[in-house]
Amino acid sequence: MEMFTITCRMTREHLMFLRNTSQFTCPQCENPLRLKIGKVVTPHFAHIVLTNCLTSFSERESPTHLIGKQQLAEFFTHVGCEVSVEAYLPKIAQRPDLLVRKNKKLCAIEFQCSVISIEEVAKRNSGYKKLGIAAVWLLRTPTTIQADSPGISYVKLSKFMQSFITTDSISGDSLITYDPTTSQFIYLTQLLHISGTAFIAKIRALQIEQQMFPFAHVKPLTNSERMEYWGIFQHHRNRFLKNRIFTSKYGARDRFLKYCYKQQIRPENLPLYIGLPIHRSEVIQGHPIEWQLALICELSRNKVDMRYISTEWIEGFIEAKCKVFHLENAIQVIKRYCQKLHELEYDIYQSISHQSISETSVVTQFRNELVAKPCEN
Repeated sequence: MEMFTITCRMTREHLMFLRNTSQFTCPQCENPLRLKIGKVVTPHFAHIVLTNCLTSFSERESPTHLIGKQQLAEFFTHVGCEVSVEAYLPKIAQRPDLLVRKNKKLCAIEFQCSVISIEEVAKRNSGYKKLGIAAVWLLRTPTTIQADSPGISYVKLSKFMQSFITTDSISGDSLITYDPTTSQFIYLTQLLHISGTAFIAKIRALQIEQQMFPFAHVKPLTNSERMEYWGIFQHHRNRFLKNRIFTSKYGARDRFLKYCYKQQIRPENLPLYIGLPIHRSEVIQGHPIEWQLALICELSRNKVDMRYISTEWIEGFIEAKCKVFHLENAIQVIKRYCQKLHELEYDIYQSISHQSISETSVVTQFRNELVAKPCEN
């Protein structure tokens, strides 16, 4: 049986001719398919009679997903891959959007336009792994990302999107998305978490005609771009601290404000090393300024030597003072912050206002969180 794939280059007239002269069947359940060619919805196949086919061709897919899948199929073909659209994998009962082969290596391409559970993502990845197939997830570019103004930007990423962040030595923490409306790959690289769902990122757009596979990398940060990160970080940190008193829901019972009071320091005067971005700190709920201030105060109160801080002590601190999404990762984040405090020569026997830590030292630690090697201007 020959596999047929609809492509973006096929005219409406050609598809109408095929519909009138050809018969199509589902490669999974072998039941007849109808080629639908409407004026609004992207051309697609649908079962003539509803069946219990687990992963029916193109049914219940959005127009954006259909168009994106077609564009990506043509792209992978163009770069020399063998491409199967919605190839059914019976051993794991899964059907990736695209199954591509290049240099004897199989990859399952998932173009994800809607939110699904993290458990479902893990299940699909596990299935592909059993067959020795690499999984490549491409999220649809969020409408909030301004691809027409690339550069260093402040972005918001949902927890769902955060779960697809990958790390490499060139791009640091990064996310590659695809926008079918502009036929562009939108890169968010050197992602630096600063609070909640907020990140700083280097955004770059790459037209589908310029892309390659494996995917191209974005150049490392220049020194001037690193300073742009620092400026954005300071702006949002200062705004948070100025508004913190007015946004408090707990008044005199506010733990953060109590810590500030004990240290005899106003929130807006907290030093720059409190709230310092730490790799993967998004696993800890709440603003980094709040948990880092609490940590410093508890380290000083208990006279804990940061060089030899124990996992047990950190677990106790988390249980009493924090809420986390992932305990083991949160422990590593706190250990990393303690290491930075040690490198800054923080003195636990002195109050915050009596520390002699220069801004230059803090900037150096900040730059170290941008893991890729700098590229000279």
